[in-house]
Order: sequence, then C-alpha cells, then structure tokens
Amino acid sequence: MLIVGARVAGATLAAIAGDGGLDVVLVDTATFPSTTLSTHFFRGQWGVSALERLGVLDDALGLGAPKLVCQYDYSEGTETAQVSPPQDPGAIGFCLSVRREPLDDLLVRRAARQNNVTLLEGTRFGGAIISDDRVVGAKLQRGGEPLEVTCRLLVGADGRRSAVAKAVRAEIEMSDPPMRALYYQYVRGFPAPGEQAGPEFSLRGDEVAYVFPSDDSLSCIAVSVNMQRFAAMRGSIATSFRSVIDEHPALGRRFDAATPEGRVLGCGPELSYVRVPVGPGWALVGDASIHQDPWSGRGIDFAATHATYLADALLDGALNETTQVKSLHRYHMRRDEHGLPGYRETTEFAADLRRLSES
Repeated sequence: MLIVGARVAGATLAAIAGDGGLDVVLVDTATFPSTTLSTHFFRGQWGVSALERLGVLDDALGLGAPKLVCQYDYSEGTETAQVSPPQDPGAIGFCLSVRREPLDDLLVRRAARQNNVTLLEGTRFGGAIISDDRVVGAKLQRGGEPLEVTCRLLVGADGRRSAVAKAVRAEIEMSDPPMRALYYQYVRGFPAPGEQAGPEFSLRGDEVAYVFPSDDSLSCIAVSVNMQRFAAMRGSIATSFRSVIDEHPALGRRFDAATPEGRVLGCGPELSYVRVPVGPGWALVGDASIHQDPWSGRGIDFAATHATYLADALLDGALNETTQVKSLHRYHMRRDEHGLPGYRETTEFAADLRRLSES
C-alpha cells in the first residue's frame, strides 16, 4: 500500500496497517517535524482514542498537553461560564489539544517504527499509474529524482487539495459553499478560568471564540467569523484578530495579559465537500475524503477515526483484488455513518452560528 500524506490520517493508517503486517510506503512532501495550518482540538472517543490505540497517548501527554476534563461555555457576552462535561469523552474520559508540529511528528515516527513501513519524507506525488481502469502504482519525485512505486492500493491522505483525489478523478458526493473563516494564535500565560483544564467556547452573535489549552504551556486562541467580518478583517489581520477577541468579555482581558508566540494564522472561507472515498485500487482518507468548515473542530477526529476504519477494513480483507472491493465498500459505509451527521450539522450551522443558542 502506498499512502500519500503522512500527517494524522496517513500516519495513523500506516501505523495500524503496518502493525497488521501489511507492507506500506508512506510519503509526504514535508520533512518532520513540520507544522501545518490547523487548529487541534480532538475528543476522547475519537482522536484521543486513536492515540491510545497506537500506544502514543502517554507520549502526547508527555508533551505537556493537559487532560481537558470539562468545558467552559459563555453565551452572548457573558463573563461567567457554564461548566459542562467534555465533548464525546468516550471511555478515555477527556479531550486533548496538541499542536500539529509535535503531534504529526509523534504519529509519523510511530508509523515508521515497523520494518514493513517505509517512510519517504520530502517526496512529492506526481500522478497515478493506471492499468485496465485500475490504479496499480504511482509516480513520485524525491530529491529531484523520479520514482515509480507499484502498489495494490493507493491512498490519498494529502488534504483538502488532494493530488491523489484529482489523479483518480474522485467524484464529489455533496458540497456546500464557503461560509466562514477561522483565525488563531498561540499565547503563553493565558490564565485558566477554573481549577479544571478545559476548552473555552464564547458564542457572541454569529461568531465563536475558542481557547484550547495545549502542549508546552501554550494556549491556542481562535475565532470563527462570517463572510462579512472576514472581509473587514483581511486588511489588518493581527489588529482585527485582537479586536474580535476583545469583544468577548470572558476572554479579552486574559488574552491581553498573555504573551503571543508567533503571528496570527488563519484559513479563509473554503468549500465544504464529501468525496467518493474509494475506487479501483484507490482510497481517500482525512480531508481528502471529507472536509467541512473548521468552526466545529472535527478535522482531527475525522482524520484519525476514518483512518482506523480504513485500516481495519483492509486488515479484515487483506489487499487482494477479490476482497478489496468489499473491504473498501465497508470503509465507505463506516465513514458515512460516522462522518455525514457531523458534516451536515457543521454546514447547517455554519451559515449562522446564532442558531446554536436555539438548539
């Protein structure tokens, strides 16, 4: 199996498949550790559970990420939080927030531990090799040198702009127009709202501000804004970002007291979509498969969980052509069962977050 993309989805898939005895080539254009544009909140039942399955949960906690055992919610400009249990804690019992640079590095090194997993960093996907309407390999570029790899399955775990999805002409099952933008910044010394560690969500009109206590004593401060606010912010992101946070009374003073680390980062409005995730000799996972507006914070949960679904389906049916079709169909069904309700909820509310207070 050849997996293009070695971050959360690709590395998780490679690790589980490798543990199950499958031969895996895992490639990525990056060299790790490497950051990527992404926030990073994930829930006990999904993303954290995947870390536990891979045996790296203690390593993630060792990075200094606190167990997020509750949640602090503020509505319409209030400064007093409603404290509730964590979202989807599962048997794990807590959520986590780990920056992508250490998280992705942890996962890719875990995948590469197995002798049957070959990691090729700094390697670019150059196209699929197709024979009799079936993918049988891929063209790669590594260090300026062309490579050709044959495989029984090509997996695109290469994100929103998936080159694999384009190469195999994966169809879009459903899509929704861009509706929101998200900006975030890391800060140090952000005062906690209470004795227990937990994310904070401040809903004010049609926008939501977030605080995710993360690894290395950092907090990720983020805000999701609508198209109108996005247009007003574009000319002066750093100043506008601070102004938006200051409009959330529960967060503004603490944000002003914290020390920024790095600049404000962000993702502008993008199409939400669900792609057909399987075909003859190929599969898609992570954002290559399903991507929704990031306001709901489902990206890492989807990537890790759907990677486990694909790995389990392949291990049950191996990779021979006779059983692969059934295995990929089973993965498709499980992805839809888990992912589509969250996708629909995310896109439904993205048009106007004020509806969250009514639900």
